[in-house]
Amino acid sequence: MYLSKSDYLMGLDCIKALWLKKNRKEIMPEYDEATLATFDIGNRVQDLARDFYPSGIMVEAETWDVENGSILTKELSEKHDVLLEAFAKLPNGCFCRIDILVKNGDAWDLIEIKSASSVKDYYIDDLAFQKYVFENAGYPVKRCKVLHLNSDYVRYGALDVKQLFAEDDVTDAVLQKKSEVEMYVKGMLSYQTMPEEPEIPLHSSCSDCPFYGYCGKDVPPYSIFDLLRADKADAFFNSTHSCDIKDLPLEYCTTDKQLIDRDCFLNDKIHVEKENIKEWLNSLEYPLYYLDYETVMPAIPLFDNTSPYSQVPFQFSLHIQKTPGGELEHIEFLHQERSDPRRALAEALVKGCGKKGSVVVYNQQFEKTRNKELAALFPDLSADILAINERVVDQLIPFRNRYLYSPKQNSSASIKYVLPAFSDLSYKGMNIANGGDAMNKYLAFLNGSQSEEESKQMFADLLKYCGQDTYAMVLLMDVLYKYADIK
Repeated sequence: MYLSKSDYLMGLDCIKALWLKKNRKEIMPEYDEATLATFDIGNRVQDLARDFYPSGIMVEAETWDVENGSILTKELSEKHDVLLEAFAKLPNGCFCRIDILVKNGDAWDLIEIKSASSVKDYYIDDLAFQKYVFENAGYPVKRCKVLHLNSDYVRYGALDVKQLFAEDDVTDAVLQKKSEVEMYVKGMLSYQTMPEEPEIPLHSSCSDCPFYGYCGKDVPPYSIFDLLRADKADAFFNSTHSCDIKDLPLEYCTTDKQLIDRDCFLNDKIHVEKENIKEWLNSLEYPLYYLDYETVMPAIPLFDNTSPYSQVPFQFSLHIQKTPGGELEHIEFLHQERSDPRRALAEALVKGCGKKGSVVVYNQQFEKTRNKELAALFPDLSADILAINERVVDQLIPFRNRYLYSPKQNSSASIKYVLPAFSDLSYKGMNIANGGDAMNKYLAFLNGSQSEEESKQMFADLLKYCGQDTYAMVLLMDVLYKYADIK
């Protein structure tokens, strides 16, 4: 049975997940849209990064064709100093494909392309496995490097690939993994062929695993993993094999929020701190401007004055309410061209928000940071944009601080949980149901990978989604007035 680089990394996380991948392929879920979007970003970054080594020769073999790819790599390595997508395979079943293989004297450098803007810990494990495979396949390795996006790069004019990427030498860190890799490889090759599924207890990070739907099928919708800090939840589950909050002793709850959440769940009640809600409501100045942004974060900067993963706002929704419970005016902006949206958005924002009245957002750090960035970008609008920040009021506060809490929130103050807990409105069934969906679909539009009809539908979906975000804040404001007994 084979062991690929992705198999190895999965096995480091959880040997049971590796066993399931090899022996229970039928329960491996399909990739969701968010994962596919991440793959697309990685592919685009890889295509550009190869220009960092313009003399590189591509090993023309399909990803699955390891046998042929290894033969071609061997042949090309005898004639060329830089290979792209080079293969190596061992008799024990281990194989990998390095992004760039570079001749360095009588040895080779391994260079892994990553779409992140810094070196992450698991990249070292990634390269340590590849070094093990390539060296044992007859390619002595001198240096191991990560070629990643450079967060300090700011685009002006044409994209500068040499400045867009940064190359970090991680050889020393990889060398420290040598004996560890040999041990883990031996164990994984043995484990994945075992007839019985390994028994590995659940823990808090399991929810990120593709097999969580299988391993976590008995976890209730609201569990200790939602209520407690990860280390405490894991300790309780390991000692009791229960993740049910009904089995959780009171002493495990060490914060006021945990005590409130537990009490509300066990007694099916809503927690209300009327005076704190009133104090927060009294800080409002009408008219209210309920504001929400949508942003896109291109890994490869598309516009001047942006860096890898710069947040670029392209849409906002603004509901305006002159009196408590009064009629609503709705203003919306959505940039529908493949050009920099920020100037037009900033002008529309300043015009729409007026000069006085509270600007209500949900999680103020996000909107206020975007406003500061816009103010720095457009000096002539700076004073007006920063004045909007001075008027911002954060509706997250009364829910995060537990002035008002429903057991339906599952210990979350996210608007995606708070809204359906206190109203009949939710995001279920929407074509765009979260900020990640909005970001990925708009980025696909900017990259030109949508048809005209797909873009037309996406614009309609974006307007509906962002509009619901601000309308949700209107509804939640009514809820706060209701529980504060303010007519």
